[in-house]
Amino acid sequence: MQDNPEDIQKFLENIPDQFNILEKGIDFKVQAEYVEYSHSFDRGELTEKETHALGNILFRQETPFEVKKKALALLAHLGTILAFRIIEKYFKNPDKDLEQWAALALQECKMFLESAIMDISTGFVSSGLGGLANRMRYYFLLLPLTDKLFTPTQSEIIRDELQLVCKELNCILETTNFSGNYVGMTILVPMDVAVGTVIETGIKNCNELGEFVFQHYYVANTNIPDESEITDIIKIVTAD
Repeated sequence: MQDNPEDIQKFLENIPDQFNILEKGIDFKVQAEYVEYSHSFDRGELTEKETHALGNILFRQETPFEVKKKALALLAHLGTILAFRIIEKYFKNPDKDLEQWAALALQECKMFLESAIMDISTGFVSSGLGGLANRMRYYFLLLPLTDKLFTPTQSEIIRDELQLVCKELNCILETTNFSGNYVGMTILVPMDVAVGTVIETGIKNCNELGEFVFQHYYVANTNIPDESEITDIIKIVTAD
């Protein structure tokens, strides 16, 4: 049972502001385990009755943790409003050892919902960098056009334009790291805002002031890359 795109859009726009994100982030081992399991099966469809039955497994005290893990991942892959609501309810009062797993399932389900109303397929993003209140923390890396370097003035333009975009979208630009061949930044993004909207709007606004930002970018919320990792990222992003 799939939802109408208009219903999904309305739902995403009305995710409560008080929705809590794990500020401490998620242990890498938990991320790896979740991603490995999540990639072991394809998306499917269940009726409303079947979805509720799957959700009921989560709230039974006697259900083994391994079974609850599978139930959360299966619900996430449904990518429906009902599945999101069930995961959300469990996340608000989870088994202590499954709090991080539930957070990953909730984020993945949201991304499947987003992909249903977008022309592109969104990938899975885990929350290794944590967040604050209803916002998740993301690391963005912007690059100059090929064979160019950012000037100090261009770096300031990027910072100023992203500040304006963040203000419009209720995001928070936390940190910026300027270098000639990249600009790195961390931004807190609300759950009801598509991640791509933030950075793509920023790039568009910058380039309206003079084409100097590469259209492709890097985004993650697993970790903040070090200089050696950034070098590899730049090669990947700029590859033909």
